[in-house]
Amino acid sequence: MKESKKELKEKQAIKEKLEKEYKAKIKEYALTNVSSLIYDSDLIKKDILIAHHKFDEFINALKQKKKPAIISGVNPDGPLHLGHAVIFKELIELQKQGADVFIPISNDESYITKKSNSLFEAREIALKDVIPSLIALGFEPQKTFIHIDSDYTDIYNLAIYLSTKLTLNRVKGVFGFNELSTPGSFFYLGSVQEAHILLPQIKEFGGPRITTVPVGFDQHPQILLSRFIAKKANMVPPGELIFNFLPSLKDPEGKMSKSKPETAIFLTDSPEEAERKLKRAYTGGLKSGADQKILGGVPEICPIFLIQKYHFLSLKETKDLEKKCKSGKILCGDCKKQCIEFTKKFLKEHHEKREKAKKQIDKFLIKEKIDIKNL
Repeated sequence: MKESKKELKEKQAIKEKLEKEYKAKIKEYALTNVSSLIYDSDLIKKDILIAHHKFDEFINALKQKKKPAIISGVNPDGPLHLGHAVIFKELIELQKQGADVFIPISNDESYITKKSNSLFEAREIALKDVIPSLIALGFEPQKTFIHIDSDYTDIYNLAIYLSTKLTLNRVKGVFGFNELSTPGSFFYLGSVQEAHILLPQIKEFGGPRITTVPVGFDQHPQILLSRFIAKKANMVPPGELIFNFLPSLKDPEGKMSKSKPETAIFLTDSPEEAERKLKRAYTGGLKSGADQKILGGVPEICPIFLIQKYHFLSLKETKDLEKKCKSGKILCGDCKKQCIEFTKKFLKEHHEKREKAKKQIDKFLIKEKIDIKNL
């Protein structure tokens, strides 16, 4: 029992550390807690969507039928995982309420940062893995605007225009020297990524209009740069949504990562592969099942609990499972079985939808040309 109490204390310390870090970041970046929003979302009630900047303006634009836009990019260095799916499911909900969704796919970034061997390789991943998964999640073609950077080269015309609104020192101040190791990375981070975020602002895409970008805390400086450029270019500065991301299957303080396959459940994983990963996953429980029945676990740092919370359980079901875990009424083995069952069912259905989605890709790709006379 002594060792179990020590183990529980260590896991509770991780939970408290993460909560403290989140609160500190919200304060440091002058963001607003979502509790003040008049917006009915289970993601807020479940503490998945935790902070924002000017999302209240986005909500008001939805209510007034002004068609705001939301932008969420993908680096196609690998398939999407359950962590990505959390965000895209929320985007689909916002799309149902009237928002347009822009999804830039940066195969140029994948190549520049050496996450892919070539532009072509990253493009193939986008077409074979990423875009079919996005479509299979439920996006509407009429309100979804997807492009692959190397195919939609008009994005570079916008990037060139936006680059004139920046100085080298400002870009260095945001990203530092490590991120800006090559001329390509400098242009991508300082201009192309801004073009992704500000694309809905130009005339051809219904701009200027209110937009928001879902990000993690580490991407906040990028949004600040976008706001700076938007003001210089007489565009509407973007808002942002901060998500509490799904943790790694191996480390409660890490994130699911495409570069570390054992940390994530990918949307292309077979149900059997997902089961194997989940069986080996870290949990918020204790080594001693007998002691856990008495002391309980720490669901807040458990990927098994959190996958169910983020994807499969209602708010009431989430609270019930959390209570059972903390009271020791459910042990990790049974919780894993439940999570595995949910995940395998989801993946089986998702794979069937992906096959149909592969025939619909063209409907979602941007065809509109950018008139450089308007820049």
